[in-house]
Amino acid sequence: MFAFHIPRHMTKWRGAKAAAAVRTMVTSSCKQRATVDSISNGKAGRAFQRLLLPRKLNAVKQTRASRRTYTTQSFKAIAAESPILLRDACHCSLCVDQSTHQREFSYADIPTNISVSSIEPGSESGTWKVKWENDIAGYDNHVSVFHRSALTQLLDGIPSSLDMHRTISLWDQNKFAEETKDVDYEQLLHDDGTLTTALELIQRHGLIFVTDIPEDEEAVRKMLVRLTGLFRNTFYGESWNVRSVPQAKNVAYTSADLGFHMDLLYMKEPPGLQLLHCLQNSCRGGESEFADTFKAIDVLRQEQPRYVDRLVKSKIRYGYSNDGHFYSDDKPVIKTGNGKHLPLPRILNATDADFMETVECVYWSPPFINSIANAAHDGDTKEFIEASKAFVEVMQRPELIYETKLPAGTCAVFDNLRVVHARKAFDINSGSRWLKGMYGDRQDVLSKSLKHVWSK
Repeated sequence: MFAFHIPRHMTKWRGAKAAAAVRTMVTSSCKQRATVDSISNGKAGRAFQRLLLPRKLNAVKQTRASRRTYTTQSFKAIAAESPILLRDACHCSLCVDQSTHQREFSYADIPTNISVSSIEPGSESGTWKVKWENDIAGYDNHVSVFHRSALTQLLDGIPSSLDMHRTISLWDQNKFAEETKDVDYEQLLHDDGTLTTALELIQRHGLIFVTDIPEDEEAVRKMLVRLTGLFRNTFYGESWNVRSVPQAKNVAYTSADLGFHMDLLYMKEPPGLQLLHCLQNSCRGGESEFADTFKAIDVLRQEQPRYVDRLVKSKIRYGYSNDGHFYSDDKPVIKTGNGKHLPLPRILNATDADFMETVECVYWSPPFINSIANAAHDGDTKEFIEASKAFVEVMQRPELIYETKLPAGTCAVFDNLRVVHARKAFDINSGSRWLKGMYGDRQDVLSKSLKHVWSK
C-alpha cells in the first residue's frame, strides 16, 4: 500500500474538488482498479477532464518522493488522455539517435489525430509495447517500447536522470560548524572521493572551505574547473582580485564594511557559484561572514508568513551602469518554482519542509538595487519594506551568522544564489589583504553532481 502526498503548493491551482479527484484516481490506479472508463466517466472523471494538459496526467501521478507502481490499466489511462505526449516521449532507436541522443523527428511532425491502437506488456519486466494509428509520416509499423522511467519523465515533466534526491540542510552558526568539514586542496584536485564530498557539501549547505592551498594565482581556476568543469567569464574578467584600490569601481575593492549581499544580480543569469581564494590576509579586521538565506526564510515563515509571501510576489530592479558597462534585470527576493530541472530536494532542519522544497534561490544585493518601484505595483510598498526589514533582521541574527577570518591558503566556495556573504571593514595600513575570485554556474555544478554524487 502506498501513501500519496500532494504538497499544498501543487494543489492550489486545482481547487479542492479537482485535487480530491486526482488523489482518488491515483489511489485507484495503484490498486489496479483504474481504467480508461473510470477516468472518462463519473463526477471525479468530469473534474479530471477539466484539467488542461499536461495537468490531467496527474490522474496516475504520484509524488517523486515515493515509488510508483504502474499497471497496464494506468498506462492505458495515459495513452487515452494524451497520445500526443506519449508519442513525443518515445526514445526508441528510430526516434532518438543512440549515439548523439538527439531526436530524429520534430514534435511538430506528430499528427494531432494520432491514437494508440494497442498496448501490451513488453518482453522485459516493467515495459509496455505501443502500436499507433496515424503515426508520424515515415514511421510505418513503428512500435514504441516504454519503460517506467519514460513514464516518470512524462508524468513529472522532468528528465528521468533527475528522478533522485539531493539533500539540502538549512543551517545556523552551530549547525554549520557541526555538519561541515574542510576539504583539502590537493585531495580535491586528485581524489574523486574528495570531489564527491565537496560537491555533496555544496549542495547540502551551499558553502565549503578548501584549505592548504599554495600561494598560486592559478589555484582558484584549478579548483573551479575541478568542481564544475567550466568557469564563468564576466566583465570583471575570468578571475578578479579583491584588493583595496583608489577610485574603486566596486565597493568590494575598498576597505569599507560590506554588508550581506550576492554578486551580479543585475545580470539575467547571475553566477550560481563563487570562489574566493585568500592569498594574503594580515590586516586588522576584514572578517568574512556568511548566512544561509534558506534558513532565514524558514525562520521568517514561522514568525511572519505574510512577509515571505510578499518577498515571493514582489520584484525589484537591479542595475549596474559604470565604467562603460550596463546591466539591468528584475528579480523577486525569493524565487520559487516547481524544481523540474533539479533532483527532488530532501530538506533537513526546516520547520516547513513542504514550502522550502519550492524555494529555488534568493536574490539579495542592496548595493546594486536600481529601484524598488516595481514592488509598488505588486501591492503595498510599506508592507514590502517591512517584509524586507524583517528578512534582514533574521539574516543578521548572530546565531545565523558564520564568521571567519579567512587565513591565507583557504578558499570559500559558496552558492551565490543561496548564501549571502559580507566583509567587515579592515585597516589597509596594518598589513595586506588579497583574495582571488572566480565564478561558476549552477548548472555546471549540477552536471558534475549528477555524475559524482547522486548517481552513486
